[in-house]
Amino acid sequence: MAPVSDDAAGQSRYHVGVTAIPYTVDRESGRETIDLSLTGDAELVVRAPVDATTADVAAALDDRRAWLLDSLYGRADPDHVRAFTSGESLLYGGRRRPLRVAESPIDDPSLQFDGSRFVLRVPRDGDAGSADRRRAVVDWYRTRAAELLPDCARGVAGDRPVPSLTVDDVGRRWVRIHGDRLRLHWRLVLAPRPVAAYTVAHALVRRDHDPDEPAFWTAVDALAPNARASERWLRLNGARLHI
Repeated sequence: MAPVSDDAAGQSRYHVGVTAIPYTVDRESGRETIDLSLTGDAELVVRAPVDATTADVAAALDDRRAWLLDSLYGRADPDHVRAFTSGESLLYGGRRRPLRVAESPIDDPSLQFDGSRFVLRVPRDGDAGSADRRRAVVDWYRTRAAELLPDCARGVAGDRPVPSLTVDDVGRRWVRIHGDRLRLHWRLVLAPRPVAAYTVAHALVRRDHDPDEPAFWTAVDALAPNARASERWLRLNGARLHI
């Protein structure tokens, strides 16, 4: 069962991935099932029967764990195909940057970033469709993530030994840690750097503390200052961290 805790203000939180989701329980007379909904502020409302126990609520939260991860962290829509044309923008480091498309004497599309805008160079023969353009964009992000995220992890760890680190697709999670192996999702490069640092700190501290322990957030803050602000940013914005 995933941990459920109360913060200093008495707010109940359900921990899923690197997110601590605030939730309230509304007990309704005559209700027979437990239903969940997310508010616009990414907080949970649990509607439960009057006689539902704390364990019943926790079990219902666990049953909807996959739905929560999809809702908070985002799930790519296979039917949505971007054209990647001039006038669009790309998210990087938590900010949207303008995209310009330029024809060049090349065989395959290639993405470049000059610090303020993206330039997608495409073959002059006009043979690069949206799938080829998308592949070039994703390849650029994956390369940048492989360069930046390990440095981020080392900066967070400080004097701690850094687990063996890989940057790839981690499915529904932003970070996974198994023993001495740390896996970061390449899409974290789309988020602000402090948010990426927070996910690393969360994973490292999770090895020694459970998120429901009072010492957990103190330890996370020591590695990634303002961890709660980063956690909230990811809870509110994680679903849009997609190409």
